[in-house]
Amino acid sequence: MKKTFFFLMGSSLMYCPSLLKAQKVNPEKKAVKDIESVEVKGKLNHNLVNVSRKTLDFIQSNTLGETLSKIPGIQNSGYGPNSGAPVIRSLSGNRVKVLENGMSVNDLSGISPDFNTDIEMNSVQSINIYKNSAAVLFGGKAIGGAIDIETDYVPKQLPSKNLNLRAVLEGGSNSGQKQAFSAKGTISNNWVWTVGAANQKQEIVRIPGKSKDSRCFDPQLVGFNSILQSLCQIDVDSRNVLNTSLFPYISQFALDHMEEYGLSEGDLYTFSATYYNPSDGKYYPNPKNDKYISGQDPIKDRYRSEVNSIKDYVETKDGAIPNSHSESNSFYVGTSYIGKSFYAGGAYQNSYSYFGVPGYAIYKIPGHSHGAPQPKIEYLPINIRSLSHKAMLETGYTFKNFPISSIKLNYMGVFSKNAELLERHRANEFSVNQHNGRLEINQKKLKFLTGTTGLEVQYRDMEGEGNQRYLPNTISREIGVFTMQHLDFKFIEFDLGYRNDHVQRRADDTDKKYIRSRGLSGGQLSDRDFTLNQFHAAGQWNIFKKGFLKVQYNHSERAPEVNELYAGNNHFAILTEENGDDSLEKETAKTLEIGGGINLKNLRLSANWYHTTYKNYIYLAHTGISREIYLVKEWRSDDTEINGMEAEAAYKADLNKLGKWEIGGYYDLVRNISTADSSIRKWSDGDYMPNMPTSRFGFSLTGTLQKLSINVALDHYLKQKYLGKNINPELPMPAFSLLNARVSYKDNVFNFGEMEYYIVGNNLLNSEARLQNSQLKFLSPLPGINISVGVKVTI
Repeated sequence: MKKTFFFLMGSSLMYCPSLLKAQKVNPEKKAVKDIESVEVKGKLNHNLVNVSRKTLDFIQSNTLGETLSKIPGIQNSGYGPNSGAPVIRSLSGNRVKVLENGMSVNDLSGISPDFNTDIEMNSVQSINIYKNSAAVLFGGKAIGGAIDIETDYVPKQLPSKNLNLRAVLEGGSNSGQKQAFSAKGTISNNWVWTVGAANQKQEIVRIPGKSKDSRCFDPQLVGFNSILQSLCQIDVDSRNVLNTSLFPYISQFALDHMEEYGLSEGDLYTFSATYYNPSDGKYYPNPKNDKYISGQDPIKDRYRSEVNSIKDYVETKDGAIPNSHSESNSFYVGTSYIGKSFYAGGAYQNSYSYFGVPGYAIYKIPGHSHGAPQPKIEYLPINIRSLSHKAMLETGYTFKNFPISSIKLNYMGVFSKNAELLERHRANEFSVNQHNGRLEINQKKLKFLTGTTGLEVQYRDMEGEGNQRYLPNTISREIGVFTMQHLDFKFIEFDLGYRNDHVQRRADDTDKKYIRSRGLSGGQLSDRDFTLNQFHAAGQWNIFKKGFLKVQYNHSERAPEVNELYAGNNHFAILTEENGDDSLEKETAKTLEIGGGINLKNLRLSANWYHTTYKNYIYLAHTGISREIYLVKEWRSDDTEINGMEAEAAYKADLNKLGKWEIGGYYDLVRNISTADSSIRKWSDGDYMPNMPTSRFGFSLTGTLQKLSINVALDHYLKQKYLGKNINPELPMPAFSLLNARVSYKDNVFNFGEMEYYIVGNNLLNSEARLQNSQLKFLSPLPGINISVGVKVTI
């Protein structure tokens, strides 16, 4: 195994191209220009990775998770083709914070994975990714990292021209159609306006084979595995019958008195060669059983499993993901006043989405029939509908001859309705009113010291409706004070940071419309208050401007979210009776990371190793109980450790007339292991957490040849070795490879703009690809081959 590991790592470093590059210590000296790829900054900055707009044009997909899944250490949660959140080093949901310009977005994917992140990808300017804990900067929900989306809704700089316009029109064989535009201009010398809109629609997502994993129809696997039956959404008619071939004899006494004594088939077969006749007190021989097969175990082989039929809840069609439709649209408008040392602006953004999830559920569970014929169960498709409004305000001031260099104040208000539907029937809906405020004060740069100190507040009110609500009405309040200081001695640098948070969770236990389940269901719905302390320390040694070595340590804490504390009903979207526990304590994570990189002219190499120990790691555990079609699960906490590594390489070459090219590669590995001495956890979930990302390696080729730009990437996902349990042992998904490519041609348009024509190919191998970490892996693979063509106009 070790030889295989080092071979894969070495081959990815030596031969595989990459989308990633490490920033040079001396960024002014660039051997090759005009090739823009994902930039891994060599500064400390919490392993900050910046994804530019140019790179997004190549890797952008329908969801944020799928878009960022090309980056080492990050994978897609993959809840169907229309919903996917980033998974950073096996952590996601409530442990990875998604922000927009440093402010928390309405991200309910941590509460229910079928909700998508509230981000319009066509409006994104760039993305900053924090691959380690960013809790000092953004609070406890960034305990596993953060994704900060940069948009230009509120302009911060005067445009170079009076009018800037960008428009995109795209259509694909398996991605529907997309249209988007954005514009920016000036009203006067200091006033700037922005406006933009986007629209997307797709009817169906095609795949190379069947939607469901073939193992869903294996009688040996699903016959008596109720959890796998639920994951596959199948009804199985199975039973255990007496193995009549186990018994060498047939009881003559049972044959003679079958009706008289009401005997059963179990009484008919026997291991005894004789039987006793009470009428004369003598023993007589039993007849031999013609079906008898010798050598069987009397205990293990007493019964034989018999599977009579396996049927889908709803019949699916080959070559398509069921209920995979999607449509979305958005609009924004903003304005700013920009002076020499002061700017202030505001923006409004509206977004709507409606899409399907490849799963089915029951709108109303049938009651007991009391002997009458059971009515036919009608399974309906799960759909998601979201409508969001955002109000954004931002202002900043730059000082001169003052200990403070600048100050910035942000506000974002999010007002949304997020509904889970069965077909068009509303099963539940959450109305979210969220207010975020952030103040940042940047210190004047001293000889070797710079830093930022700030205050952040958040208020969120969630109210639920619908007859299948699994959460009561809740209120959350958070306030945090932080500081991050950077010491730069040229050849050696240090980061030191601290944050203190106070978090309140409140549930409304007086809401009579909310009916709780028979399980734990949030306990007493008690009020909870948490105090969180976050620490960050890092050091980096810059080696002759040719490389760097770094080490960093994070102590991070996270308060349980409202679903982990208060959930208490059937959550049909995940086919689970979800039970929160209002006595859960805060999570504590301690992470040590060691890394380094080499920058030799056109060659760059980097590698990172990390180890995290979690105390009170909160996870949704099986209880082994099921009610109707729902598995009963409870939020529990145990100790866990996470360790892994990432390695990257890239090489640039200027071939003159043959163009400028970059080739590189990556490899990543992560393991999430239980360290708790808990027999319950080992029985229900195993030594490893189930549904964990697999190891990967890949390569890419990026180049420019006159007016042509070419991008090719191949990612190979290995078969999972570190398997957990869902009561029964977890099944590994087969290994697969994804090949993507993009070719574009740019030309000037009458000297006042630029026209780009492009063609994109996704999953060009048309692989059946099932993500190990996807909760819907048995129901839905990744989309099949797609060819898109588009045109982009920039003026």
